[in-house]
Amino acid sequence: MEWSKESAFQKLQEIYTDKVMQDEKRRVFQQVYRHLIEHMEDLAVKSGLKEKAEQQLNFFKEYTFMPGDNLFQSMRYVFLLARGERERDPEETQRHLNRIYRSLYQPAGLKNPYIPDSFWETPLGVACMVAEEGVEAVYPILEEVVEAEQA
Repeated sequence: MEWSKESAFQKLQEIYTDKVMQDEKRRVFQQVYRHLIEHMEDLAVKSGLKEKAEQQLNFFKEYTFMPGDNLFQSMRYVFLLARGERERDPEETQRHLNRIYRSLYQPAGLKNPYIPDSFWETPLGVACMVAEEGVEAVYPILEEVVEAEQA
């Protein structure tokens, strides 16, 4: 299939339903939450979260919305770009991308995140690729999706 920006964004809008985006936020929430708990244990504060904080985190996980400027707002931002929303400011886009990469893939002691190849195959990874390189970068992925749908 020959892709244009318009047809690629149209396909991405079909793919990035609200459910897909919510499921991806929940997956990332679990990953970051598990990481938090592991580091709390490393620092010998296993029960460092107060009950109110635990309740609030469970609420955020259930409703996939966290107020303020945070990882989940950055995910929302790149998902909207992947669905075809116009980029407002390249610097803002880079800040959101950096937050995602740092939060998920920057181990303690490293200056830069190490992003595994498998990330680029996830819904969030594809959205980040669109935000960083443009929709043209995901034409091969969209081709695979169309082939899988036709099989």
